[in-house]
Amino acid sequence: MPKESRDYTDVERALRSHPRVAECAVTRVETAVWETELVAYVVAAGKVRPAELRQFLAKRLPQRRLPAVVALVDGLPRMPGGEIDYESLPQPAQEYRTVRGGKGGAYQVQSTTSVGAIAITTPIAAVAAFLLTNVFWPYSTDLTAVPQPWASLFFGLYLVECVSFGIGVGFLLFGYNIVARARRGPVLTVLTHLAITWLLASWWPQDNFYRLTAKTDWPAQAALVYIFNVTLMLAAIVVVVYVANRPAPLRDRLR
Repeated sequence: MPKESRDYTDVERALRSHPRVAECAVTRVETAVWETELVAYVVAAGKVRPAELRQFLAKRLPQRRLPAVVALVDGLPRMPGGEIDYESLPQPAQEYRTVRGGKGGAYQVQSTTSVGAIAITTPIAAVAAFLLTNVFWPYSTDLTAVPQPWASLFFGLYLVECVSFGIGVGFLLFGYNIVARARRGPVLTVLTHLAITWLLASWWPQDNFYRLTAKTDWPAQAALVYIFNVTLMLAAIVVVVYVANRPAPLRDRLR
């Protein structure tokens, strides 16, 4: 199979030959994690449907050059010199939140923004967890009777639990867009977002509860097993289903 060209002027030229296409831009956009799709942005010069434009292109272009999505827009973003600003083109509608953009329509909330917010939130939540440990679970991290180097190793565990909790809080607040980029549908996306949050955040309360619960306190031990251990297994299953699930298709509209 011939290697696909990254120059899509032939696709744009074919689109502009349609009588109801005023202007257009064709480019590859990131539609999911490690996935791109060819998208055609069309400013219509009359009433026209995306499916009609795809059929029009199918008669003039090879299959590998056909856009996966034809998105109708009110206008194309321009650079000061008048050239089309391909970097500012709006994203096709997907199952993640967007914010309102300029003339081009609604724009995807970038995952880099989410990662930055998580990075800021993590140390705040982690320090809060560390300071509140002895408030919620007095003496659960008392290592005065533990010899070295084991005391240091256990203290390291407590720190990691707090950091993991901090990441979990950050992911709960700002991680939805990261999960949604893979287009696994709204229900599975929400479940996976919560599952990843729980897989990260649950270790801090879980281990502190276990350390203070008597080994022969069977009702409490059983409650902890079902509140934490079983739900962690279920959360891991949700993540497996998310990874194995096919992404939802793109839609020919913008948010």
